[in-house]
Parts: sequence; structure tokens; C-alpha cells
Amino acid sequence: MSENAEAVTIDEILENGWISTAFQSLVSIKRRSLLGVEALARCSAPGDDIPPLEMFRMAGEAGRLLELDRLCRKRALEAFAPIHAKNKGIILSINVDGTAIDSEVVGSGHLISTVKGLGISPNTILIEIVESRARDTQALAEFVNSYRKNGFLIALDDLGAGHSNLDRIPLLRPDVLKLDRSLVSGVADRYTRLEVVKSFVQMSSRLGSLALAEGVERQEDIMRLLEIGVDVFQGFYFGRPSPRMPDPELVSERINYLAHKFKTHATERFAAQKALYARHDALVLALCGKLTEIGSTGLDRMLTGFIDDNGHIECLYVLNARGVQISDTVCNPAKLRKRKRFIYEPARVGADH
Repeated sequence: MSENAEAVTIDEILENGWISTAFQSLVSIKRRSLLGVEALARCSAPGDDIPPLEMFRMAGEAGRLLELDRLCRKRALEAFAPIHAKNKGIILSINVDGTAIDSEVVGSGHLISTVKGLGISPNTILIEIVESRARDTQALAEFVNSYRKNGFLIALDDLGAGHSNLDRIPLLRPDVLKLDRSLVSGVADRYTRLEVVKSFVQMSSRLGSLALAEGVERQEDIMRLLEIGVDVFQGFYFGRPSPRMPDPELVSERINYLAHKFKTHATERFAAQKALYARHDALVLALCGKLTEIGSTGLDRMLTGFIDDNGHIECLYVLNARGVQISDTVCNPAKLRKRKRFIYEPARVGADH
């Protein structure tokens, strides 16, 4: 925020309509296309550069949050209308502040009338909601159901950030789940974060929703996210927000590059997995051969010797046909870390698996 930010009040911003719109790309790698854009509100007050979050804070303190929210959407829809006229297939994603959704807003029909008044098809409008900010769950559900019946698409924003209420996901049945940047940033290097994202992607697939990763900036993160089923992306990697529609050629060039890179990556990964499974099969055959030689006696000694010969194995044990363990669990002390022993106590003879 500039030094003169407080010189401009929220009242002046609203009364003069000092709001402009910037667009950021929503892209699909598999479809190799620009699916749509998200509209991001910017303050256009002369001589002042007030960040969006600061602007909304000012509106909240002045009790004019709903007015600002509606003005931002109006400007976004006005900027999108000529784009929609030329390309009916492009989606516009707009934000609705969850704190502004109450029983009064639900029945107003304000957004519906604005969209239809500008000649925009509701089927191309994706309404993004940060549900954790909505205080009235009933009003939120009614709002979502009302707009869905009118053809709008619904997205839950910032999933995995703050205090998201996961129990609201089946209630709202969103078309899109937006994975927050705090989850997807650096996911290629952080196994725990990857597993959390993977669980959200699997959940979205089961619910019939589309998982969208926002805030992507690194190629390696995109590659890993593609591996686990994410297809739609948004972030600086595909360009910074701009007042103009993203250049389709520039976006297409980056998408095609990633698609080619991922295809090569996936082919190499498949070959590596195939080689790994072949090595596993060879190990199992060798172990089975030794088991047939010794029968049911001397199992622990044989397993210990097998681990000595194959130092990359962590633990071994043998089950009978009913799934009951007939050997002890023999562990490689170099592989089984001491800090794991207390929680992951190896199963003993007689354990029913």
C-alpha cells in the first residue's frame, strides 16, 4: 500500500466506482487449452495503489462489504462481456465473499440479473466461495442451490487453508475444488504435503468435482500434480494477472511444452516402475525357492540370511494360506529407524493378518 493509501476512503472508492479487473488464466494440460480466467479485483483510485485485501478490510470496517463485493463482480462481468461475445466457451471465475452471504443476499437475485443483463450465459460463470468465511451454513447452502438451479457453476476456494469445514463439501456439492497455494507450492519436494493433496484429489474425483491447483509457479510441482490426477492449473507459471485477456498463443505454447514434458516424464516413470516390479518379482521367486527348500523349520534364520544378502529390504515375515504369521518378523536394523519402533512394533508369530 502506498503512503497515501489512507487518503482515499472506501466511501470514495464505492461512490466513484474505482474498481478495475485483472484476469488470470485457468488452463488444462490434458485438453491443451485455456479453460477460462479468474477475475481479480483491483483498486483504480487515482494516485493510490491499495491492495485488494486492504480494500476489503476497509469495507468490512465501514460496514460496506456487500457493496464492494457487488461492485467488484459488476466490473468483472462488464470486462468479460465482450470476451464472452467472441468466445462462448471461455469460463469466468468470480469471487463471492462468504462473509457477505446471509438470508438477505440469498433472495436478492442481484448476480443473476447482472449476468443476464450483460448477455452472459450463466453456464460460463464459476462462483468461487471461501466457505469458511460464511457464518450462516443454511444461507450458504440456499445461495449455492439457487445459483446452481440457474445454471451457474460452484467452486470452493482456498481448500486446505485456514479453517475449511470439510463437512460442508458434501452439503454444497461443488463443481470445482480449488486447492490452496499453501498446499500445492513445493509439493514436488514434500512427501507429506503431496499425500494431503492426493487425498483431496481422490475425494474430488469421488464427488464428481474437478480439482484445480492455484498458485502454481514451478514446473516440477505441476509435473507431480499431473501425476496424481490434477489437470487444471492457475498461477504465475502461466502468466501474471493482466487487464487484458491472456494471449492464447503464449498460453498454448506453455501448455504444449508442459504436455510434451509430462508425456516424456510419464513414459520414463512407467519404464522405471516396470523395471522395479521385475526386480521385486525376481526377489519373491528367489525367496519362495528358499522357502520350499527348508519347509516350516528354520524360517527366521533363512529370512535373516536373505536380508543380509539383500540389504535394501526393511522387514520380512511369512504367512500361511489363512493369513496367519508363521515366522517372526525379521527386520534390517539399518533400515528400521529406532524412532519407529515404539509405534510400529513388528508383528509376531501367530498374528492374524
